[in-house]
Amino acid sequence: SRIRTADINAFLIKSAEDGLSHGTLRKLRMTASQIFKYAIQNRVIDFNPADYAAVPDGSGSNKRRALSEDEQRIVREFPHRAQTAAMIMMYAGLRRGELLALTWPDIDIPAKTIIVNKSVEFIDGGNPHVKFGTKTDAGNRIIPMPDILIDYLSNVQRKSLIVCPSASGKYMSETSWRRMWHSYMLDINVEYGAAKGMNKRRPGGIPLSIEFTAHYLRHTYATLLYKSGVD
Repeated sequence: SRIRTADINAFLIKSAEDGLSHGTLRKLRMTASQIFKYAIQNRVIDFNPADYAAVPDGSGSNKRRALSEDEQRIVREFPHRAQTAAMIMMYAGLRRGELLALTWPDIDIPAKTIIVNKSVEFIDGGNPHVKFGTKTDAGNRIIPMPDILIDYLSNVQRKSLIVCPSASGKYMSETSWRRMWHSYMLDINVEYGAAKGMNKRRPGGIPLSIEFTAHYLRHTYATLLYKSGVD
């Protein structure tokens, strides 16, 4: 009864900023509306604030894309602490939470497969919590790896049981992930982008002409499958 339309609008705007697609935002508003309708039917409230909430434009669906061939080459060639994460997401299609929960026993090099059966959720201010099971039942899966990913992973130095650990070898927090990814984009742009040749520690900021998120890599995986003739 304390929730107002402004609260739902703020939630939808934050979700859009986090990269959720326009379609997903519409589903969120619809689900909220159904909850309030149920409350009205049970005489808990008499007004549905979700019916007047607006789905924001310019959400993640308009920004997500597959990486260009040049960007894919950068992911394959440019050494960085985030490269292992980027390679796995681009060539196996894992979500961020699935990737961060991945351990080396989940990767079977001889069988050329990755087992996905758990994910990391960020709770209590971004602390990692491993949840067994994935976002959906179909998310528990065995993924075949292409040779390019097998060759890469075969040469990765294993410093922890976790495939993509924090600097201390533990599960990565949300803050650790953001810092690593920001460093990745910064270093790529110093090497390849508009800031090529610039000292990355130079005050005043670095222009980013090359920038992509983890979800762009998931889109790239789907695009590569499609181009390879996978239904």
